[in-house]
Amino acid sequence: MAMSKSVVPIENWPKLYHDILKIKDPTNHVGICTLWTERGIVERIVEKLPYNVIGNLYSAQGINAMIRNVMANPNIRTIVIWGSEMSLSGHSLLMFMKFGIDEKRKIIKGRGEIEPEIPDEVIAEFRAKIEVIDLRGRTKDQLVEKMEELSKLKKEPFSKEVREFPKSEPKVEVLPSEQTGFYVHGKTVAQTWLKLLNEIYKYGRPKHTRYSKDNEIKEVLNLTAVVEDEDPTSIYFPEYLPFERGELEAYYAEIMTDREVPGVAYNYGRRMRQHFGVDQIAKMKELIQIRPASKKMLAVTHDPKLDWSRANDGDTPCLVMVLGSVQDDKFYLTCHFRSQDMVHGWPRNTFALRKLQKDIADSAEMKMGSLTMITHSAHMYGDDFTLVENLLMDHYEKESGYTPAVHFDFDKRANFVVEVIDIKEAQAWEGWSQRYKTQAVPMAVTVELKRMPKEAKKLIRCTLYEPGGGPALKMFEGRTAQEVAWQITDWGYVKDAGHAMYVGTELQRAEEAIARGEKYSQDPA
Repeated sequence: MAMSKSVVPIENWPKLYHDILKIKDPTNHVGICTLWTERGIVERIVEKLPYNVIGNLYSAQGINAMIRNVMANPNIRTIVIWGSEMSLSGHSLLMFMKFGIDEKRKIIKGRGEIEPEIPDEVIAEFRAKIEVIDLRGRTKDQLVEKMEELSKLKKEPFSKEVREFPKSEPKVEVLPSEQTGFYVHGKTVAQTWLKLLNEIYKYGRPKHTRYSKDNEIKEVLNLTAVVEDEDPTSIYFPEYLPFERGELEAYYAEIMTDREVPGVAYNYGRRMRQHFGVDQIAKMKELIQIRPASKKMLAVTHDPKLDWSRANDGDTPCLVMVLGSVQDDKFYLTCHFRSQDMVHGWPRNTFALRKLQKDIADSAEMKMGSLTMITHSAHMYGDDFTLVENLLMDHYEKESGYTPAVHFDFDKRANFVVEVIDIKEAQAWEGWSQRYKTQAVPMAVTVELKRMPKEAKKLIRCTLYEPGGGPALKMFEGRTAQEVAWQITDWGYVKDAGHAMYVGTELQRAEEAIARGEKYSQDPA
């Protein structure tokens, strides 16, 4: 027998994501969680049926917003999950309902964590009073059938009290930076990912998205990330990546095939292979065979007519274009993104695009060069700030591969050898010293020269070699560390900051050896 239903009056609800949730009847007991499927699609499917609210759950961290909104509307007693599962967010909600959280407030057997501002007793009440119905993988007809069934039930509010909790405020610190044109590189996807997260976490500018004014992001513009050596047939897949290997295997189809995912606004593989009536990837394979030197190997995903028509109310492709080039008998791939979630989206995209790169290279029996990912809006969401901080603290230094002897990345431009020579052996000093005949000696050099013994007949020489070994390319000579350093840095002969600091340290050691009349050797034990 159906119960008579009383309702709790609701005002100014929902408390979070008001601008993107689909609200129908705040007094109804059913909410629909669509995961990654567009809310508008589900709204049309159930338009004739009663419900309270429809909303996405893109990541497990969004469960916090769900709890906050439900506690502010105790009329909600049932949550139906239906839609495309692409980040284990639905799975994590189910695990949260079944197992709760551990001592660190992380969801047991799932992802995400519950904010400390939400009390333990509230978590317990939510799990006890709310029914979550799992319809993932079911048809839209089965969704309609379940909603019709639920419409016949009457459920009392789980509380007469509307509750709100202090807002979880991510700590946002912005360091000064170039703001645009960031660059990182690494041997593997995972290593490169940690490096770019470090850049965004430190230098990302605070910004709000169109999706909600409640969720702040950190953003840097035009970040270039280069993956140098990842073999897509034998990837490095550490446990700290934010998805399982099985999820990645499933995601490959988004890039490598033209399959269409129901309810999802776009699909990269389909856009490149079928959407425009031409298989652009097949055309790239044809062109690399005929004219490997061609600069026309590209595939685009942006459909101007379609995507601009829904620019304000729908999703458009983040991956805009891929470009291929052959250099030194290797196939290089460059991928341009207008926007990327660098925490959850970037590593998936990169693994898959590296796989695409190999597929094209194999078609021409070529080796792979590096993969370059250029992202216009490279950002992370406020929900992930704590996650990123912990990732960097736990793994960044270890994955960097530094040792006490080599605490820098090997510079792609330079390998330097520093030594002390007799002035009579000089080869480059005369040309450099001529500069001081027409201009004053800089104060920094003047001060250092006063430390030198008047009888010293020594110079510092720094020789530039090819990074991988090979013949000497250029010599820099001077009386002081400063003189030599300026010759190197003014003209951009060193790229990596850690390497520059290392060379500077060795130059200063050489200068000290001359000043003290001691012998100098680079990299002492």
